[in-house]
Amino acid sequence: MPTIKALYEDAIKYEESLLAHFIFCLLQERKVDLEEDNAVLSQIKPDPEKLEKLLEMNYLGFDQIKIFSLKIARQKWAFIFAQTAEEAQRHLRLQTGQKPLNCLELSPDEVIFTGNRFLNFRELKKEQTQFPCLVAVYEKYPGNKAFV
Repeated sequence: MPTIKALYEDAIKYEESLLAHFIFCLLQERKVDLEEDNAVLSQIKPDPEKLEKLLEMNYLGFDQIKIFSLKIARQKWAFIFAQTAEEAQRHLRLQTGQKPLNCLELSPDEVIFTGNRFLNFRELKKEQTQFPCLVAVYEKYPGNKAFV
């Protein structure tokens, strides 16, 4: 039986801000215990105003940088680390002069092949020194896929 503690630790490890703040709020309100089965979380709700305030303040100090996929042509996408979709689109225009066709937030656990290695975006973010930043351009060719 997975415990609330295990889920809370995973939420922090994988930067799941909403879930971590949700559990933190319930713990503060003494509505749950860390050793309980995490199934009880679907039956208990924290004070919505308190949870909203914790999230707004980013009380647990989560990194606010996300990864965005911006489609720039029929078979071409740019990947940008930024705080918001608007910031990612602005950065693409500054770096390439192009306006994206769309902009989607991706999971940081998505895996890409870059150079001679496979990395997820969570690992790739650790290698960056400033944000926002363009980290890759992906172009799909008939029969193969390649990052450029």
